[in-house]
Amino acid sequence: MGDSMTNTKKVAIVGVFSALAFVVMYLELPIFPAVNFLKYDPSDIMALLIAFIYSPMLGVLVLVIKDILFYLFKSGDIIGIAMNFVAGALFIVPAAMIYSKKGRVREILGYLAGIAVATGGMALLNIVVVPFYWKVSLETVFALLPWIIGFNAIKFSIDSVVNYIIHRRVKKILEPNEE
Repeated sequence: MGDSMTNTKKVAIVGVFSALAFVVMYLELPIFPAVNFLKYDPSDIMALLIAFIYSPMLGVLVLVIKDILFYLFKSGDIIGIAMNFVAGALFIVPAAMIYSKKGRVREILGYLAGIAVATGGMALLNIVVVPFYWKVSLETVFALLPWIIGFNAIKFSIDSVVNYIIHRRVKKILEPNEE
């Protein structure tokens, strides 16, 4: 199938994976009880799968759709959802671009790059956004920074491990004539 896959099928797959991502976004688990506002959810795995199987841009589209749905149906928190989107994009785009369907070594390097970019990018974004959003001092943000860095490193490591285990199987289901 590959490049000959119809746009209709891609639209349907993006829709299904966006819906799945939206549903699993409700599975929120705090990683660190001391900072339980930082909650892990497995929704970015759906976007990562699509980014690895098709393209980083389709993965980002899954992120956009699931975040819009979550904003409309649950959170109503535009800043939190925007930061969720940025975190997912910072992880998925470098991981998928480095991987580019070229083997396990590039896949692992992609995960490591995505984890590093997302963790570092979200540390910087939190330094800029949180003082205004929560109306707290920069000192408070710096006190939270180790938790934020640890959370993002763990979150995207979990997403990487799960994707590593399942993405080839999912690709065979979505594109049975490939590989």
